[in-house]
Amino acid sequence: MNLYFVFEGKTEPIVYKKWLSVLLPELTEVDSFDAVIQNNYYYESDMGVPSCYRVTANAIQEINLFPQYNYLVLFTDADRFTVLEKQAEADEQIKSELKDKPFQSLPVNCQLEVIVQKVCLETWFLGNRKFFVRNPQHNEILKQYIKYFDVSQDNPEDLASEFVQDGENTKDIFGYKTKALFHEGYLREIFKERSLASKTHFSYSKPRPREVQEEYYLKQLMARVEANSDHLLNFQYFINFCLKIKGQLNK
Repeated sequence: MNLYFVFEGKTEPIVYKKWLSVLLPELTEVDSFDAVIQNNYYYESDMGVPSCYRVTANAIQEINLFPQYNYLVLFTDADRFTVLEKQAEADEQIKSELKDKPFQSLPVNCQLEVIVQKVCLETWFLGNRKFFVRNPQHNEILKQYIKYFDVSQDNPEDLASEFVQDGENTKDIFGYKTKALFHEGYLREIFKERSLASKTHFSYSKPRPREVQEEYYLKQLMARVEANSDHLLNFQYFINFCLKIKGQLNK
């Protein structure tokens, strides 16, 4: 079993590598696409949209030249789109990028998976109930956010669902031009309050996601969806994908 990952952003490889070490410890990373042997993974990251579609198309070329992969997995944010819209965009854009390339599809032994993070990866991080501070004492901004939408009770993937974000970002919500930036901002305020409440330094940034990559944080997200099966459906899709891989590894 070998997997080729394409991560749209810079946070994803940091977090997913740690999570994979918990969920799929049988897998080990290699440094080049043609170095996989058995139970390995290779990844490309931090190219944004739409470049991630070009990188995925290039990955299809590499996998055809070195057909030792079972899955090519693209991780991308839904941003202002629905999950179905984002999946359709990915399919269309990858096909467009393949037009002038030697290989138009993956080998028969390899399957493409598109895992959409709704709205963004930070949306999933909002789901940790134990890390959340329900009644903040130090952070007025967080109080406003919770009054607007309590992510400890309601599905974080629905946060700001009524906010209609246009392509030119002419509107804003709590001063943020995009849903994704608001979700990230909400998460940062939670970390600030947790820091002040516990007198322990907690912080979140895309280059240094810190706590969210740790096993205890992942386990709390898994506990959230076990308690609320209708929450974080796209996180559940990722977990179920890992369970599927786990089952294939153990055959």
